[in-house]
Amino acid sequence: MSAAVPTGDFESFRFWSEELRPAARIPSYCNLLDRMVGKMDIEPAGENFSCNGRFYRLLDLRISRIASSAIRGIRTREMAEGDEELILIMNRDGTAMLSQRDREATVSAGGALLISSAEPFRLERTASCRINVRVPRAVLAPMLADPDAALVSVIPGTIEPLRLLTSYIDLLIHDSMLMESAAELRQLAVSHVHDLVALTVGATRDVAEIAAGRGLRAARMRAIKADIAQNLAEEVTASALATRHRVSPRYIRKLFEGEHTSLSQFVLGERLTRVHRMLADPRWAERTISDIALAVGFGDVSTFNREFRRRFEMTPSDVRASTRNPRP
Repeated sequence: MSAAVPTGDFESFRFWSEELRPAARIPSYCNLLDRMVGKMDIEPAGENFSCNGRFYRLLDLRISRIASSAIRGIRTREMAEGDEELILIMNRDGTAMLSQRDREATVSAGGALLISSAEPFRLERTASCRINVRVPRAVLAPMLADPDAALVSVIPGTIEPLRLLTSYIDLLIHDSMLMESAAELRQLAVSHVHDLVALTVGATRDVAEIAAGRGLRAARMRAIKADIAQNLAEEVTASALATRHRVSPRYIRKLFEGEHTSLSQFVLGERLTRVHRMLADPRWAERTISDIALAVGFGDVSTFNREFRRRFEMTPSDVRASTRNPRP
């Protein structure tokens, strides 16, 4: 198990069971759950226990992403005493069976479930990967139309807020700049997650209207930008993006207008940055500049050269030469 150095409002931990002796794996895992998720007694549902997890605390938000072998768990009333948070369990794969408040639910791959950390529950799950999002009840409950009715009610993976929440958290987890970003940006990211959780579970009308222009919009924009980065070599159009993200082409264009740019300008900037990075990478030294430009989606080399000089105030050849012959 390893820990990141906390910045004050951010800390993260990594758990890798293979680094521990078999006898120490369950106790170490339970200790980490106690700190980052909630106190539970865990036992393996098979002969061996294995787990790979990452745990994050950011302001009044805790996120864990865990892949483990089959387990059974129990949280007693004594364990829950004094704890007042709501936990959204999102199943990436496998199956989870949970009981709380005399209610029982089975969540399959892609689905989600809201539970209360303030009350006891029992859990049994197959080998699976899941994301847990834990928010103080005092923060989340006022955003929900009926928080008590939402408990232990299966949320299908087909609804858009849940899909966007999952992808947004994936991007946050893989964002290496998160710890180094300004405090207000970290707070904004937390607000976006709160918005998406509320929309997933069942937000009040007022909260839904606010979240549509804040968390939902930000999550869509992040997902669209990630899509563009993965498909730079192809023709990137508003129509193609709209089809993949189930929105209208006009909405795609308005998202970029909201950032004082356009889809075409953003794509151009991403392609130029990608080429610059590749020219500075020795692994691409044997490829011609034209080949590299074509590989990231530029259809016209003269246009590429003109835009590259405008963006970086040097030619592509200058960038490659400076990498091969760095200044002393």
